[in-house]
Amino acid sequence: MTEESVLDLIEFSNSYNALKEIVIKQLLALVTECDKLKSKSENKPFYQLNLLDIVHTEEPHTSKFLASILNYSENGKYIILESFIDKFLYLAGLDKSSVVDPIIAAEKSHVDVRVLDKNFAIIIENKLMNAPFQRNQLGRYIEETHKLGYSYDKIYLVILPQYFNPDLINNIRVSAWKCPSDGLSSSNDNRACAYLDKYNCWCDENDHLPCEGCKDFRPSFKNRTVAIHSQLSDWLYEIEQIIEPKQTILRSAIIQFADFTKGLYDLRINNIFMDIQKLIKETMFPEDATTLTKWDILYEKVKELSEIQSAVSAMKLQLSKDLIDEWYHELKPEFDLLQREVQKSFGININGVLVGCWSGYNNGGSPYWGFYCENKGREDQQAMVRKILEECDIKSDKSSPNFICWDSTRHGVEKCRMFYNAAKRLGYI
Repeated sequence: MTEESVLDLIEFSNSYNALKEIVIKQLLALVTECDKLKSKSENKPFYQLNLLDIVHTEEPHTSKFLASILNYSENGKYIILESFIDKFLYLAGLDKSSVVDPIIAAEKSHVDVRVLDKNFAIIIENKLMNAPFQRNQLGRYIEETHKLGYSYDKIYLVILPQYFNPDLINNIRVSAWKCPSDGLSSSNDNRACAYLDKYNCWCDENDHLPCEGCKDFRPSFKNRTVAIHSQLSDWLYEIEQIIEPKQTILRSAIIQFADFTKGLYDLRINNIFMDIQKLIKETMFPEDATTLTKWDILYEKVKELSEIQSAVSAMKLQLSKDLIDEWYHELKPEFDLLQREVQKSFGININGVLVGCWSGYNNGGSPYWGFYCENKGREDQQAMVRKILEECDIKSDKSSPNFICWDSTRHGVEKCRMFYNAAKRLGYI
């Protein structure tokens, strides 16, 4: 290669890098313009004030909500339950005319929602919060309902998953559909087919010996099982319209529940996208561009944005590490027992539990406070953590195999100061 060729390559490389820098600046400018739209756009979303979001609604609450809504009647007719059956269970073989005098209850005998009428029963398994199926869960509910006097062909099953899966029924773990001989008499942990934890069964591990006597309900219930995803929100909006106008509290509850489930499904409407798409079209697409040209332009921009996102994520993680060091230096003069791993974590060992903050390496770049103890700690350690959190009036349901409790934070100094002072007041330090 000649000296002239090398110089040409260097010049080309410099030109390419300069051009790439210009493109990145243009994309960042576009992102800034998109952000401005959120505050001034006529299409910006309505102000969000959903009580179910504010009060930290959990799965049992949603079951009670649904049961209460289904319980509504006008002039002795359960119009909402009839609508539910007509919408979701008609093709499974149940007709709304079967509704006579239903008993609808939530969280009874571990069943999320159960409808018991003269000639049929409906079991509603609520997985809106994405809880996994426990061992023998569906099988036990079916068998228990059968013991109440319902023949198997008069029992219907409804599953409410958080995520859409067109083959959900076939993808549910094998053991969830089964009921062993001791399924109704023994606790989950004490069943003969129990394996590893409260979810797995020997038949899930392809070892059927302890499960040979189990009843498998999947074959017979496959056609009487219905999975309802985003249609639930759509149906809730529909039934709100058929309820008499003076039932304002009920109608408000239904609308909020519909909006809440859309939030769980990540389907809440955000019309700001219309404005962002318009801005992209006006900024990036030439007037005479073909559809294929537009697609190519977007494809390249997505790659470039991905590079920007990777760079921002790396910067975010580094800033998270820097925050850990800054928080440590701020707290160290107050707490002599404070220890640290540079750019990684700091904390005080309290009764075998490390209480402190960690950088966001395992949390999407966001730093987090936590109570670290392998295998979630002993019972006395868990009790200590609960008392410290109660003393600080902090609630968090996040845990992992090595953390009794944890949560993301942008205020590590304040959180840890609260924990350490609470531990002192309670006599743990």
